[in-house]
Amino acid sequence: MEQSENIENKLTILFTEWAGAGAQQITKLPNSGSNRKYFRLHNKDISAIGVYNDNFKENIAYIKFTKQFLDSRINVPLIFSERLEENIYLIQDLGDNQMLQWLTSIRTKNEFPPQAISMYKKVIQELIRIQITAGRTFDYSHCYPYAEFDKEAIIYDLNYFKTNYVDALKLKYNKQNLNSEFDIFTMYLLSAPNNYFMYRDFQARNILLVENNPFFIDYQGGRKGPLQYDLASLLFQAKAEIPEHIKNLLLEYYIDLARKFAPINKCEFKEYYYAFALIRVLQTLGAYGLRGLIEKKNHFIESIPLAIKNLVYLLDKVEILNQLPELKKIIIQITTTEIKTNEK
Repeated sequence: MEQSENIENKLTILFTEWAGAGAQQITKLPNSGSNRKYFRLHNKDISAIGVYNDNFKENIAYIKFTKQFLDSRINVPLIFSERLEENIYLIQDLGDNQMLQWLTSIRTKNEFPPQAISMYKKVIQELIRIQITAGRTFDYSHCYPYAEFDKEAIIYDLNYFKTNYVDALKLKYNKQNLNSEFDIFTMYLLSAPNNYFMYRDFQARNILLVENNPFFIDYQGGRKGPLQYDLASLLFQAKAEIPEHIKNLLLEYYIDLARKFAPINKCEFKEYYYAFALIRVLQTLGAYGLRGLIEKKNHFIESIPLAIKNLVYLLDKVEILNQLPELKKIIIQITTTEIKTNEK
């Protein structure tokens, strides 16, 4: 990883070439869960977000995806300039009104106000356009690291959960049985229709609100996959704490709208939906385990109880779990055992 000062110098040069004038100020933005570095550059007339990412293939995916989404009139940041041989590019500055922060600001106690439901419906409308409308002609040849949510990708997520969460907590399980059940679970998930664009990390942190309209960021991990995964990612986001009855309302809204654009069997869709919600929650716990339990980052530790609430909710919803007794035992251990960390 290059030194921050050197990155800032390169981005300042790129900004000057694009804007025709130098940046009067450059501000490093807070780190996300990735290795990408973001900076806001601006002068009195114009601003842009400068991005540095030392993963060349991921940068190519982001640029190619953005151009395709813009062609489909999806709300994503414009690309102002790029110099990928130096791992940098400039994109449109959409501000800082992150949907998750907005949701937190309008809630009182555990209530989920009408304007939040309206915004989630608006986001769902756009999600369907991303998955189905843009997905029809999407070029997946530049996807990174996977072109499809296939067996390798699913097994990776399950092992990520096992290594960074289950093993980090030293939970007991039969390794051979669990590996066999991972294969069964994977084959079940792969039997769902999957000829759509899968955003991969579709959640309120990756949605910016601009004049009350949602704009989408951080889609460079997208690939071909099923419809259910992204919807589950949105509705089961731990920090959003969407109440059960609102989850159900938004699920029905999604299905009714998506059926106008793709052949969907409602009962089959729901069965797969809860299974994909489960793997999404397990993958998320893997991330919380790595960043929280192992790396001791408080933000991620604080999110663990919220994710466990989602697991409790899914225990009776995921029918395939009846064929996965070892995984079910692990989930029950997680939902009934107090988590002890070395948090100070």
